[in-house]
Amino acid sequence: MATLSLLFQPPSDLAGCVFAGIYRDTRGVILSDRDRFNHFPASPLVSVSRVLHGSLQVVSDGGSRIGEGEVSTLMVMGPTETPVSSWSAGEVAAISVGLFHDAWLCLGGDAKFEMVPQVFDDALTAFGEAPDPHEGWRSFCEILGKEWHSRRPSGWTATHSIADWARAAMNRAALGAAGRSLRSLDRRLRRMSGQSRRSLDFFSSFEALHEASRSHSHQSLAEIAYASGFADQSHMGRAVKRATGFTPDRLNKAIRYEEPFWCYRLLGERF
Repeated sequence: MATLSLLFQPPSDLAGCVFAGIYRDTRGVILSDRDRFNHFPASPLVSVSRVLHGSLQVVSDGGSRIGEGEVSTLMVMGPTETPVSSWSAGEVAAISVGLFHDAWLCLGGDAKFEMVPQVFDDALTAFGEAPDPHEGWRSFCEILGKEWHSRRPSGWTATHSIADWARAAMNRAALGAAGRSLRSLDRRLRRMSGQSRRSLDFFSSFEALHEASRSHSHQSLAEIAYASGFADQSHMGRAVKRATGFTPDRLNKAIRYEEPFWCYRLLGERF
């Protein structure tokens, strides 16, 4: 029996709110201690997660040492500037949903990510009670979709990618209030997106790199760097190391062969 990892796309009525959902289930599978790690890249998204079975612990020191405490059964994590890892002592099943930062605020989320709004508790409970993950995702989206419909500002842009969302956030920041100075724009952008313009540019470029690495997989790293808009291979390497903690060559091998990099393989399905 193999581990189960699923990527869920949001329906059209949640575009611009939900980026994607990821589900992981290792029940019934014997894994080594090393293979029970889970590695995730840095992200500008807000992540709301529920552990449905078992438990998870946060990891420090680049994914080599177990952290001090268990992850809460229901938790929220804000945008991360560095990669994140977790570890399970045994079998685990969990669902995580990536949300655009401004949508999180519209749905009643707080800017410090200390509380999870009730709608997410209800929607993730429905996910866990469904007979299978696909039906669970439909139930989750139905509950969240009703709340989003009632709270979504008029004229909200339905975005699907980090780059599209970044452009929409910058447009809303530019048009949203009086004050046209760069400092005023940056403050509004950070309030809405949780990111500076430089960070949004970085995550947009990293997304482009992820796409180029799949569509140009037969090319060299230098050619992939050029195709994704980096100045050269060294520039690309620094970006990859910042977002993942690994060099491009090490990361490519890990994605192909190592169990803890299942999320990287899964997110590649988006492009």
